[in-house]
Amino acid sequence: MEVVDKSRLPYVYSADELISMFLATYEKEESRGSVVEPAFIKQKRLEIRRIVSSGKSLASVLRGIALAMPFLDRLHPFYRDLIDVVFGTQTYKHAVAKIGNAHMAIKAIARESIAAVRAASDKGGIYAARKMYRARVIDLINDLRPELDKLREIVLFLRKLPAIDPTLFTIVVAGAPNVGKSSFVRCVSSARPEVAEYPFTTKQIHVGHIRLRGDIVQIIDTPGLLDRPLSERNVIEKQAILALRHLAGAIIFLIDPTPHSGFSIEMQLNLYREITANFSAPVVTVVNKIDIANSEELERARSLFTPIGEVSTINCRGTSEVVNYVLNKFYVPIALEKLKAARR
Repeated sequence: MEVVDKSRLPYVYSADELISMFLATYEKEESRGSVVEPAFIKQKRLEIRRIVSSGKSLASVLRGIALAMPFLDRLHPFYRDLIDVVFGTQTYKHAVAKIGNAHMAIKAIARESIAAVRAASDKGGIYAARKMYRARVIDLINDLRPELDKLREIVLFLRKLPAIDPTLFTIVVAGAPNVGKSSFVRCVSSARPEVAEYPFTTKQIHVGHIRLRGDIVQIIDTPGLLDRPLSERNVIEKQAILALRHLAGAIIFLIDPTPHSGFSIEMQLNLYREITANFSAPVVTVVNKIDIANSEELERARSLFTPIGEVSTINCRGTSEVVNYVLNKFYVPIALEKLKAARR
């Protein structure tokens, strides 16, 4: 299974850019031929060259865009499902197919236009064939405008995605909005996600890396989840669910025992139960904000979740101990087995 290779993503021209490019290529061709050749014949030859060069150039650009887009069937399920969640698989395939197949329509227009030029009996016939050719091609480009705009949006989205390697052991940090997930990832890894004191700051998945004696482990900060059925979740929440489903080697469920996140401890408990019931990766719970939680709030969280650690992400207190616990319990055994297998 492939990952999205950002270096291979195409530049998707807008419809207006393609029209300008098409007309510029058309006008670039200049008259050639013998000086003794009749002007009418020279004009026909020039018009045919213009049609051939401009049509061929446009067809090549459109086909190149389509072929450079990722093939969904070859992508890792995480990327494939992510595109489906954000844009829709059918929308993606339709846009790629329509743009990719447009080269055939351009070639057909060019053939018909060349035939019209050859059949012209005077300069008026040549001008009529030219007008028809340019108008039809511009109409075709304008017809592709929605698909071009959609692919531009998709490419921009894919370029902004962090470089996720599905083959690496991955810790996913999950929980309700504003419980401190971004701050936790910032404390323990190379990631520098945006941190703010309001819900849904994390609009996309962010990836950090932890280096272990030459090896690398991924840690992912996911958008906050809400306590409601999957069918009712928004696109931001579904991105988090995809990370849980396809990437997680272990899940750290972060809890805010205080009222500051805006989500009750009971809501967070329901969310925790949903995650443990629906995802195969092991889940550990960690209480955050111990710097501001009172003793009653902490005791309530401990009784409901039995956390493996308690942290304060405002100053990173206890965060490295939590990560070391997760790595020793879930990653080290896997790494040792791989090492043993490699030595056999």
